[in-house]
Amino acid sequence: MYNHNYVRYLIEFHVTRDWFECHEIMEEMWKAETAADKRTLWLALVRIAVGLYHERRGNSRGALKMLTLVQSDAKDLNWSSIGLDKERLLLQIDQRVEKVKKAAEQSKLSDHTEVFEVMNLPISDERLLKQCKVQCLSESLEWKLEPPIWSEELIHRHSLRDRSEVIAARHAAMQQRQQ
Repeated sequence: MYNHNYVRYLIEFHVTRDWFECHEIMEEMWKAETAADKRTLWLALVRIAVGLYHERRGNSRGALKMLTLVQSDAKDLNWSSIGLDKERLLLQIDQRVEKVKKAAEQSKLSDHTEVFEVMNLPISDERLLKQCKVQCLSESLEWKLEPPIWSEELIHRHSLRDRSEVIAARHAAMQQRQQ
């Protein structure tokens, strides 16, 4: 059995395509992880989700930053330990970086906007795939790898979320430091 939150990440990644939520889920795992190898894997998954989030929004610079970080670290990670096909993932990341670079250059030269294409992580462990499908059923979701219709809320989620708790926590921390 794989970690429940990791399965949640995969469902958000593949079914809802809510990469902001993927980032939130995996960031919690990354921060809580004590094993260095797993921490690096979780961070790479955070970066993949953030890279796709930026790319979908047309932020090539942000997408390239995240995806090139993954590209430089990915070859040294044990992706099979989390049920992913390393070689296919490395190829996908390399292709994605080149695609984003090309799209960024085209947008500098013209008004051409490339259509965003989704990415599916190469799940190689059938047990993990089954766990994802079972979890989907329990949430009345269908495991399918087609892109949904993008809503403005999904595309711009970071700027539309309620940040009152974060702002209050920062304010309290600042007050505490001043005392």
